[in-house]
Amino acid sequence: MGTGRGGDRTTRLLLLAAVLLLASGVAAGGVTAWSWWGRVRAVHAAQDRLAAEWAGETPRSGTGATSAAEAAGRRPAAPMRLPGAAEEAAGTGVPPGGPIALLHVPTLHLKLFVVEGSDPAALMLGPGRIPGTAAFGESGNTGIAGHRYPGVFWDLDDLEVSAPVVVETRDTWLVYRVVDASVVQPEQNEVLAAPPPGAGPLLTLVTCEPKLSTARRLIRQATLVRHDPIDGPRPAELG
Repeated sequence: MGTGRGGDRTTRLLLLAAVLLLASGVAAGGVTAWSWWGRVRAVHAAQDRLAAEWAGETPRSGTGATSAAEAAGRRPAAPMRLPGAAEEAAGTGVPPGGPIALLHVPTLHLKLFVVEGSDPAALMLGPGRIPGTAAFGESGNTGIAGHRYPGVFWDLDDLEVSAPVVVETRDTWLVYRVVDASVVQPEQNEVLAAPPPGAGPLLTLVTCEPKLSTARRLIRQATLVRHDPIDGPRPAELG
């Protein structure tokens, strides 16, 4: 009889321990999810400020990466950059974190301001040009890194080969066509290499793969098919 009561007590204690562990796991998951959504909201808020800056409505200081990190309530997340990429600036003339272009991905219904730089602080503002890659409109390979966040590069895996990508700079429409879709390891920097001699400029979009993980890199690479003056007709690819 005593053994039975001891067994019941042990069972109750094990059940209580299991419940407490489950509750703590749920709580930890909730904190992680809240932190993640805080970063997502911070990037979206930064995009609104960049839109105002692009239109000349706010001073440069209003869009800083520091304010984006503060809006998220924490330090910026780890950089979304292929390790080993060159660090030299390509001479855009824009300070880190400043808007340099608008990225249009019509089939994904995306319109995002691209900033200069791809360090953790810059990527809390939106997609960023990877230092050492070509500036928009130049020959070479222009790399753009972005977080795998909803409203940023969350659905980049749905961008299919032959789909258009349009970059709007201050003076030019750059119209690209996706030519390659791949997943690579973080150390595979060759996706940022210059195109072969005689080939046109490339645009390489980089994010994490799979969603909610940094294990690999999702790549979409597009080639420039034409460029038009910004004061000319809006590209037909934008609808």
